[in-house]
Amino acid sequence: MMIQPPSFQPISQRPIFKLPHDARVAVWVVMNIEHFTFGKLGTAIQPHLNSYPEIANYGWRDYGNQVGIWRLLELFAELEIPVTAAVNGEICPLYPEIMAAITQCGWEVMAHGLNNSTGHSGMDRETETQVINQTLDLFREATGKIPKGWLTPGFSITESTFDLLQAAGIVYTADWVNDEQPFWYPVSDGQLLAIPYTIEANDISLCLSNRFSGAEFSQAIIDQFDQLWQDGKLQGRVMAIGLHPFIVGQPLRLKYLKECLLYIKGHPNTWLTTGEGIYDWMVEERID
Repeated sequence: MMIQPPSFQPISQRPIFKLPHDARVAVWVVMNIEHFTFGKLGTAIQPHLNSYPEIANYGWRDYGNQVGIWRLLELFAELEIPVTAAVNGEICPLYPEIMAAITQCGWEVMAHGLNNSTGHSGMDRETETQVINQTLDLFREATGKIPKGWLTPGFSITESTFDLLQAAGIVYTADWVNDEQPFWYPVSDGQLLAIPYTIEANDISLCLSNRFSGAEFSQAIIDQFDQLWQDGKLQGRVMAIGLHPFIVGQPLRLKYLKECLLYIKGHPNTWLTTGEGIYDWMVEERID
């Protein structure tokens, strides 16, 4: 099945979408826990530092696993806010302490490809099948089960990605950022639930691309929530917050992350949940 964009359905003309607990907004925090292959270029705070071997940006990214994630684990435990961890499969054997910690804290694990240096774009179907199966096998070995959800590294999909994910047992994807409500995305042998993710309310865009200060980052997240909470009075919305330990796990940003999360948690009619929580609710309520 050739990949197609989701069908056009204006939100103003849809049936009323009701969330549980009379919520106006379902908020899911996605923490991207990633392994970048040493020697390959990746997300960079100083892109001009690109000699080989390039250690400055690699070290900055590695800080997220060495230090930042541990700060964030403490923060979310303190705030009692659920987290969906988008985890590269190679985190399991390379950083078992991280897997143990997120399991202990009760974070949902969403598969995030094999590593963050290996996109799927350009793979043939057989190779992509092997990569998906290898990724899910790593999670099965580490946790005893495969994740329900999937986010492709860098959104680098192929024509076959969604068919292969569904065939491998994945039931929801975070690869679509085109909506504020979940929708069923058709594949060759069924469907996947597309749960809205975000490029906008994402620390990569806000802190790296926009170069927002910590205070500006916090206000942007609050502004996003405020508008969705207002819109959600008539039509329920889903808000994703995309985070990375090497960005929001930095000391200069942590208090501002806490500030905006406390603001959201303090609002009534707000459902703080996970991708799995949204999927399970959609299935239980038989929402088409």
